[in-house]
Amino acid sequence: MEYSIYRFSAIERLQILIAAVGITALVAILFYESPWVMLALPMTVFLTQKLWREKALDKRRKNLVSQFYDAMQMVSNSLLSGYSIESALSEAEREIYELYGEKSDMYKELCAMNKAIRLNIPIEQLLDEFAHRAGQEDITNFSEVFSYAKRSGGDLVGTIGTTLYHIQAKREAEEEIEVLVASKKFEQNIMSIVPVGILVYLRLTSGDYLEPLYGNAFGILFMSGCLAAYAAAFILADRILRIQV
Repeated sequence: MEYSIYRFSAIERLQILIAAVGITALVAILFYESPWVMLALPMTVFLTQKLWREKALDKRRKNLVSQFYDAMQMVSNSLLSGYSIESALSEAEREIYELYGEKSDMYKELCAMNKAIRLNIPIEQLLDEFAHRAGQEDITNFSEVFSYAKRSGGDLVGTIGTTLYHIQAKREAEEEIEVLVASKKFEQNIMSIVPVGILVYLRLTSGDYLEPLYGNAFGILFMSGCLAAYAAAFILADRILRIQV
């Protein structure tokens, strides 16, 4: 499975279409007062899909790292109990199934790994391929450390434990940052709604006040500039609050 590729479900496609129609209609009414703006719907759908895909991939990768950490923690515990690495991975498959279910990404990966192991494919090769597809630094680092320890005949249990400790420390730091910026994200959402709210209020209460901005070249240019500034501010705020550890 390629984790850089995201396929929308039928429900998600419908949600994206509804959101795109709503956004385009809102822009057509508030910024231009013209139905011709609805011709830009395909572009709005494209941009909405792009944003949706980015959010979905980010969430999926975070869940994958969390599931991977739990799986390797199970492997570490099994190794400490005297299991071989092959048996430990098989046991982790069963426990991940109980914890996350058969539809979870990590369960599918462990199933594929264990099938490949029975065909005598080296574990380090399987982990390296998985890390390449996952595209996550934590998984890549674990794969590299595991491969080195396996080839050199070092303390595999200790190496896995140390690597998992660093992954957990990074996860805790990310969670702390999420808590710290949660209020800022809420403020960002409120501030993103305020300009639209002001336009709606003015249209409902003082429609004549905005009339000179519609139906003429100056008004179109002015409102286009406002829309561009609004979109740029929204994207910039989202990028600022998207903190990577």
